[in-house]
Amino acid sequence: MKLFFALLLILPALPAKAAETLPYFTGFEPLRAQTPAPQILVLLFSQPECVYCDLVRGDFLLPIHRKQQSELIVRELKVPGAGMIKTGDHQPETPSTFAQRYGIKFFPSVLMLGLDGMALGEPLVGISSRDFYGYYLDQAIEQALMHTQP
Repeated sequence: MKLFFALLLILPALPAKAAETLPYFTGFEPLRAQTPAPQILVLLFSQPECVYCDLVRGDFLLPIHRKQQSELIVRELKVPGAGMIKTGDHQPETPSTFAQRYGIKFFPSVLMLGLDGMALGEPLVGISSRDFYGYYLDQAIEQALMHTQP
């Protein structure tokens, strides 16, 4: 009985809600169908139970996603993951196969992609410094946006 009351005392200290997530990437076609269509996809390749993935998602990508900028869209792909990715020009792929196509081997990795599936720069791999990651991410987004300009 004492254990029960002790647990009740610490219950309020636990997080009140589940961690916020990014929309799951299912393919390029749904993104191209949006009006207006975004110019670039900021794609987080993550793994389950990855604390660094949680850090990149929560501290850097969710704030960008919440801004809802028309020129970019943020999505997440868990590797390995359930479901298939519909890429349009290829047969549906597993998340692992899709990640391999872009050379993603370490997690978290953030890659900027055009809606045609073309990589618009090198992926940001891992997070070595929380202080500089935002700068590196901003630079990668700016570089990707420059690739989409006529």
